[in-house]
Amino acid sequence: MALVVAGYETKYPDPLVMDAGDKLKIVTRRDDEWPGWVFCESQNGKRGWVPKNGVMIDGDAAVAQQRYVAREVSVMEGEIVRIERVESGWAWVTNMTNETGWVPLKNLKIVE
Repeated sequence: MALVVAGYETKYPDPLVMDAGDKLKIVTRRDDEWPGWVFCESQNGKRGWVPKNGVMIDGDAAVAQQRYVAREVSVMEGEIVRIERVESGWAWVTNMTNETGWVPLKNLKIVE
C-alpha cells in the first residue's frame, strides 16, 4: 500500500495500448526526467510512454515485446493506493475506486 503525498492528474486520457508484435514509431527516445521510457506512437495514432525494456528498438521504429497499456490514473493527495508493480520511477496502482494505471513513484510513500 502507498499514501499519495502529492496528487497527480493524468495527461493522457486515451492511452496507447500495445500487444506483443505490434509495430510502433519512436517519437521521443530519451527523457531526462524519466530515463527508461520512450515515447511511442501506435499504428492507430495513439501515443504514450513505454518502458524501454518492453520494446525492441530499431532506429526510429520499435516492436512491442509484450502487452502494455500506457494508462495513467489520477490520484488525490491523502488517497491510499495499492502498488501492483514498479517500473523506472513509476508505479502501476489500483486506487480506492478500483481504477488502475501509472502514477509517478515520487508522488507516493510506501506504508504498511
